[in-house]
Parts: sequence; C-alpha cells; structure tokens
Amino acid sequence: METTLNEPQKRLLAAIFEIGAEHAARALSGWLGRPVRLVVSSVRQVDLEAACEVLGAADTLVAACPMELRGPLAGQIILVFDDRAGLALVDFLLRQPEGTTTTWGELEQSAARETANIVGCAYLNSLAAHLPTSSAEKTLEPGPPSFRHEFAASLLQFALMDQATQSDQLLLIDTRFLAEEVELEWTLLLVPSGDSLRSLISASSP
Repeated sequence: METTLNEPQKRLLAAIFEIGAEHAARALSGWLGRPVRLVVSSVRQVDLEAACEVLGAADTLVAACPMELRGPLAGQIILVFDDRAGLALVDFLLRQPEGTTTTWGELEQSAARETANIVGCAYLNSLAAHLPTSSAEKTLEPGPPSFRHEFAASLLQFALMDQATQSDQLLLIDTRFLAEEVELEWTLLLVPSGDSLRSLISASSP
C-alpha cells in the first residue's frame, strides 16, 4: 500500500489539525487566563533521515515532549521547540519577562509537559473526530509526556529509534503560537508506525 501522502491528503490533514489547533488554543487560553492562538502553517511528510534538517543543525539544542500513541494509531507524537522558543514559552506561561528563564528546572519542564499534553490531545482528538475511518475505536489516547533537552540529532536518534524499525516516515505539523507580544514557532512530529501510517493514508483518501 502507498505510504506517501498526496497533496489533497495533506490539505485534508492540515484542515483537521487546524481544528485541533483551535481547540488547543481555547484550552491554553482557559489554563492561562489570557488569549492564545495556534495557527497550523503546514503539514509535511519527511523521511526520518531528513528530520534533523527540519529541526535545524544536528547540534541545535531543542526541548521536546514525546508522548506514546495508543489505540488505533500507534507510534509517537512529539512537541519540539528550539531552545530559545521553549524558554520564551516558559516565561510567558509563568508571567515573567522574556529572557528570565535560562535553564530547564523541574517547574519549567512541568510547564512544557502540560503544554504538550494540551496540544497533543487536542490534535489527536480532532484527528479521531474528523478523519473518516472504518475503525470503531474513535479515541486516540497519548501516554503522559516526558521531557528531553538535547541536541536535535540525539533527540531524534533516541525518540525515533524504535519507530525507525517500523516506518521511515513522519509528519511535521508546523504550528505558530501567538499571544500578546509573543510569537513562537513549534514543530509537532507525528510518527505513526508503518501500519498506522498506511491506515492514516487510506482513511484520508477520497
């Protein structure tokens, strides 16, 4: 079965993830007590080998929150920030001037994990609700997010090691975070298993 998304399928998924972004923005706004917008810039499919180039140079420091996917869509979903964007997000979440946070302590990691949990669940709920599927199971349940802070190459090697044995493809959902004077670029990696990728492509076909 084909394992590459065509342009109409990418547009459909982008529309579905845009709905998820709207739900995530409402949840984040309620959590923070301040208006937040999330905008899906694009949905791209890349080989695992090209993922590092997407995240930046191999020695780029990134913060990431991986979540294991359970249910009919197996694999991982990973919210990735470059280091500057991640620390700026923490400052916004903690109502501090940008530049205040310089290290990833437990409080900062907890804020990132909670953000990943809200965003990841909203995107997956939208995928389950709006993507045509023959599966009776309509819930895509992520596991609890963990936190990693390391170079982009090391992150992908660690986070995607098991997945690479099943599939060499992942989806990148480029997302902009907009709030007050803050604008940040995030990348959400959706890394389905081989079988799940084929099911995703089949379900998004006309």
